[in-house]
Amino acid sequence: MMTKKALVTGLACSLLLGSAQAAPETVRAYSHQAAVQPAPQEGLQSLALPWPVLQASRSPGLADVRLFNGQGQVLPMAWARELPAREQERRVSVPRFAWPEPASAAPGAGLQLQLDAQGMVLQLQTSDGRQPAVPGAARRWLLDLSALPAEVETLRQIRLDWPHRPAGLSSSVLIETSMDGRAWQALQDQPRAAQRLLQLPASEPTAPSLKTLDWPAGMALPRYLRLQFEQPLALQASELLLLRQAPADLQQALQFQPEPATQTTAPAAWQLDLQARIAPRALALQLPAGNHLLPLRLEQRDAPEQPWRTVSRFVAWRMQRDGLDASSPTQALPQAPAARYWRLAAEGPAVALQGQALNVQWHWQAPRLVFLAPGQPAQLQLAVGRAKAQAGSLPLASLMPGYREGDEFKLAQAQLGPLSAQPEPGWQEQLLSAPDPETRQRWLLWAVLIAAVAGLGVLAWRLVRQLPDRRQEQDGPAA
Repeated sequence: MMTKKALVTGLACSLLLGSAQAAPETVRAYSHQAAVQPAPQEGLQSLALPWPVLQASRSPGLADVRLFNGQGQVLPMAWARELPAREQERRVSVPRFAWPEPASAAPGAGLQLQLDAQGMVLQLQTSDGRQPAVPGAARRWLLDLSALPAEVETLRQIRLDWPHRPAGLSSSVLIETSMDGRAWQALQDQPRAAQRLLQLPASEPTAPSLKTLDWPAGMALPRYLRLQFEQPLALQASELLLLRQAPADLQQALQFQPEPATQTTAPAAWQLDLQARIAPRALALQLPAGNHLLPLRLEQRDAPEQPWRTVSRFVAWRMQRDGLDASSPTQALPQAPAARYWRLAAEGPAVALQGQALNVQWHWQAPRLVFLAPGQPAQLQLAVGRAKAQAGSLPLASLMPGYREGDEFKLAQAQLGPLSAQPEPGWQEQLLSAPDPETRQRWLLWAVLIAAVAGLGVLAWRLVRQLPDRRQEQDGPAA
């Protein structure tokens, strides 16, 4: 029979196994922490992660990033989408509504906009709630821009279209803007407030025409536009040319270290370990002083045992030109994937640069978290640094009800304090906070096995001690 001590040990290990499988996440399970100061009186907020946070991560795809509240509970969070590295343009059709002529002389008198919960126009109605008869052609047209991400995109041009007129068309257009659909004002750029549309008379619909209206540079995107023409028009298309510009990239000064030359004829190469998987948006390579021209191949990999993968080829140079010290321009890398290890391999002679480190400005975009802040004012904790962590983020559309592209960049910004390393937890805490159930189960099964072997050892030892006593009982008392 198993001794009482071995039985208690096995029972304790079983209880430990059950409690570890259900153990909640704790801040101390992560190697680094930073205080987060949320914006006041805002539910959904965003938080940009700086370079040290990325380097402290120990799980692919930043799966080990967590936000904890003051009670040690994990906050719901999602990852913001990454904006493109360069300016992109797109054309989008927007809803249009013919604006009936008012009964009185005041423009728009007695007319109101009926809006939905998101501010989109449902219809025009009179002040007493009736819907007026909408003409096929009207002198005023309302364009609804409320569904566009104003903080992310800028307007460059308005394109209109109408049925072809054999007699042609020449009409000035007054552009008015509004943020609430009630108060209207002409564009701030008064010389551009009235523009002209033109369709030359011709028997063919393909005759030259001017059907676009320019938007002033730097002018914010309103929620509603009202176009006033000299004569009624039956608009059949209203399209905007929008430009999207990513936030300014961040820069990090780094050094590619030279590889030790194994052969005198081997091409020169330099390596860089980022300590984390970070994608470059661009590289600005600064060669040492002198006249240099160097064809390079940029390579990457995620682990030392993997082969190098070519990302890009470019030529870096530095030389005296017209009495000035000039260098090659920044090399854009909009499609480069993230990786930890990077390598520059010379594709030409580089004797003058062998053995020297190469300085580089690494252009990158900070990942951005969207999270649900607690209702009461509190300081939160960001935790990072845990191997084999399971991703704890939600889909962005699940965290932001009614999500529309670009909404995450309109949120209030939380502030992140300095990142600090935490003391290494003891083995008991490491056991209870193992990164995944499979690892916890493996560790605890080993603990149960060791406890069982120890129990059997104690049992064998007690049996061996009892053998002399039993032998004396069998032999009887000495004569």
